[in-house]
Amino acid sequence: MNQTTSYEPNPEPMDPQAEPWVAEIMRETLKLRDASLVICRPKLIIEFKTEDLGRGLQYFTHDGHETWQIGEFRGHHCHVNLDSIEQVVFEAAPVTCQGGRLNYTVWFMVGWECENPFRKGGYLSVTLNSPYTKAGDPRHEVIDPVIDLYRHYQDHQHVHAEEGFLQAMTQAHPLQ
Repeated sequence: MNQTTSYEPNPEPMDPQAEPWVAEIMRETLKLRDASLVICRPKLIIEFKTEDLGRGLQYFTHDGHETWQIGEFRGHHCHVNLDSIEQVVFEAAPVTCQGGRLNYTVWFMVGWECENPFRKGGYLSVTLNSPYTKAGDPRHEVIDPVIDLYRHYQDHQHVHAEEGFLQAMTQAHPLQ
């Protein structure tokens, strides 16, 4: 007879003052819609649609072990080491999957080589899935939240935007 043991840690709230600096930024980034959490390694790309990540980033403790988890325990999820993230970089760059048009990505960077073939030190990222209509027009309801996210955190010492993102931001909102 097979017996299955149920293991489900209870999320215990962490004192917000004790959270790693990046926790709030990651929580907000994971709220982006029509986007994916992407983990790239050589010959491997893992994508989690943000809409399917439930409560997003959660802190768990169980039997003395601490972990930060993205996604629901009973569904697809991954565990991340938030303490290793050194900076957050906003990017807008042309990509093939968008027909050579710009795609918007928020990179969570570490100071070591994690073998991401697209960006040295790219621990994980959140990228938009469909920032354009079938006719090729920008979907501002998808793009604007990324721009708003950058504006909200742009003064944080560990948050940066690449030139392409800053230019795209200006073109998307020329009067701001």
